[in-house]
Amino acid sequence: MNKKNIDIKIYHFVKVSFYILILFTFYSCNPEVNTNNINKNQLSKETSLYLKQHAKNPINWQRWSNSLFDVSQQLDKLLVISIGYSSCHWCHVMEDETFANDSIASIMNKNFINIKVDREENPDVDQAYMTASQLMTGMGGWPLNVITLPDGSPIYAGTYHTTSQWDDILKRIIRLKKDNYDGLKELAKNVKNGVTDVNTIYKRDEISDFNSGFLKKNIENWKEKWDINYGGDSAQQKFVSPSKYIFLLNYARVYGDKAVFNHVKKTLDIISTSGLNDFIEGGFFRYTVDSEWKIPHFEKMLYDQAQMISIYSLAHKLYKDEYYKDIVIKTINFLDSKMSSKEGLYYAAMDADTDGEEGKYYSFNRKELDFISKNTDFKIFTSYYNIDINNSWEDNRYLLLPNKNNYETDWLKVNNLSKSELLSLKRIWESNIIEIKDNRTKPRIDDKIIVSWNSLAITGLIDAFEALNNQDYLNKAIAMFEELKTKSFKRNKLIHTYKENQFQDGVLEDYAYLAKASMRLFQATGEESYFNFSKKIIDDAINIFKDDESDLLRYSNNEELFTKLISVDDGVIPSPNSIIAEQLFNIGHVNFDDEYLNLSDKMVSSVQSVIDDNINSYSVWANNILNRVESFYEIAIIGPESKVITDKITNYFSPNTIVVQSKSESDLPLFIDRFFEDETYIYVCQNKTCQRPETNINLAIEQVPYIN
Repeated sequence: MNKKNIDIKIYHFVKVSFYILILFTFYSCNPEVNTNNINKNQLSKETSLYLKQHAKNPINWQRWSNSLFDVSQQLDKLLVISIGYSSCHWCHVMEDETFANDSIASIMNKNFINIKVDREENPDVDQAYMTASQLMTGMGGWPLNVITLPDGSPIYAGTYHTTSQWDDILKRIIRLKKDNYDGLKELAKNVKNGVTDVNTIYKRDEISDFNSGFLKKNIENWKEKWDINYGGDSAQQKFVSPSKYIFLLNYARVYGDKAVFNHVKKTLDIISTSGLNDFIEGGFFRYTVDSEWKIPHFEKMLYDQAQMISIYSLAHKLYKDEYYKDIVIKTINFLDSKMSSKEGLYYAAMDADTDGEEGKYYSFNRKELDFISKNTDFKIFTSYYNIDINNSWEDNRYLLLPNKNNYETDWLKVNNLSKSELLSLKRIWESNIIEIKDNRTKPRIDDKIIVSWNSLAITGLIDAFEALNNQDYLNKAIAMFEELKTKSFKRNKLIHTYKENQFQDGVLEDYAYLAKASMRLFQATGEESYFNFSKKIIDDAINIFKDDESDLLRYSNNEELFTKLISVDDGVIPSPNSIIAEQLFNIGHVNFDDEYLNLSDKMVSSVQSVIDDNINSYSVWANNILNRVESFYEIAIIGPESKVITDKITNYFSPNTIVVQSKSESDLPLFIDRFFEDETYIYVCQNKTCQRPETNINLAIEQVPYIN
């Protein structure tokens, strides 16, 4: 969240009013709706796994629908808006403990209109109310439970509540509505103003004067936040935001910063053998609940897998580490084997819980440890997997955490083992682990198709293709893209998610990520149709989501939300605005189009002051700035052998560079008058001016100082 755009006076007034009125210190296409519908639970009709999980609650849940606000205002009823997702552990707990409670249901049904929201279906609704929660309480999370006025303006926000806590909160709100409705309305007004202020970034009168000093100062400030022992940023819980490390690698290569190189390498090494990585079945968990990357929160999200494929592919290009290659392959295999639809796209998520217990599928009791290690030395087994028999994870269950790669040599010496002997032991152990897990309840798969997340996966597959020279990955990316093009447009507009003839309208991230995936396919194949599609999607996004007050784009056009949304932070997934700015920049360089470049400059300029001193939360924006403050190169490969040569060049790590290709004559400005039938030439260009063309790859690469 952009804290700098919060009016401090409003912020503190809202916070104080909130504590006084709510006494919060006690607790840390859509169907039409009519008044008859709100008197029964409607969720059995839904295709969302999360909504269906609440279909048998005694609460009269409705799905999010703009027409609900007509009913709520007609009846003057407050709203309970409860937001979560299918793989969320605490969402399951609150559903089971609180929302299945008849007494709670009676209170909610009598006094509120109750709305259940799948945050993955309606990310704009989630963002709006999550911003309100962070503003009001300083925190957020899921399940997110918000109570609002009939028009949707929030007056209370919290996350998980026990049954008694939720009962108390509901009754307090009911009393406040009866005794001080005007006070609640004033609170809602102030919250709305505060959230609107957060989502307002005004136009600048002039383009920023980008310079390397800005980046270097911010990197030095960021270094102070690094966890020097365990990698990543210092935090009580550890999330991986791959876009951070992509930027840091680019920055380190451009400026030769060894400290940045070492930090990223250390972080990626630790993550690869941490609790975050499922070393048996592949894939990465969403985050760890500790600072040492040991204890994961066990849900697996498609967007994490997609971006981890990208960062480890790029790291393999740079460091040539075979273990990084193995991570990429195993993560793609996990997606293909566990999360692939029959149409070849990827499902949204895998649950954290099985049989009502978080992490049960991934943890083992003492008897199972004996089975896994049978016919081998138990002490060696527990030592390698960092198991302390006297200190279980919880309820006498243990997690297996393989030894770190960089410590393995020392470990082998201490245990008097050779590497081949360890490999033999690991084959036995892992075979026994698989045998145990084969007889367990498998985690649920949320089988909705999300356009933006699948677009991230397409980009990841192209990154893997370039790094590992595996044509199958490019073929898979092409097939996924064609499926998205076929299924992801309704009434000529992009949609966000779909399943069984139900769909949700597209938001800005769908346009941004799909445009980037299409541009990457153009780079990897030389097919101009991908470039044209990328440009069209960017143009559509600008037309649909244009914000009159800023040079940025709105996240959503949902007019029933209590606030507009402008997303700029690069969190666990990149800001769609930062990706739009990146793609405008790329299109401008291929098309020699100053209008696109100017639009991109305006977007980046508008957030420069926002990201100052907080660059770790705005890494894609930072990469946009890096492309401007240091030389940016277009490498154009033109001729009959363009694909072969491009594949060799893109196997290198190349920041501040766009590599494009064409095997035939083209009208794209970067290619005009540069095609010859009998020869393939490599042109290295800057600002519409190209150096002498080369046929030798090594000579061409020497013209770009950043390529590694």
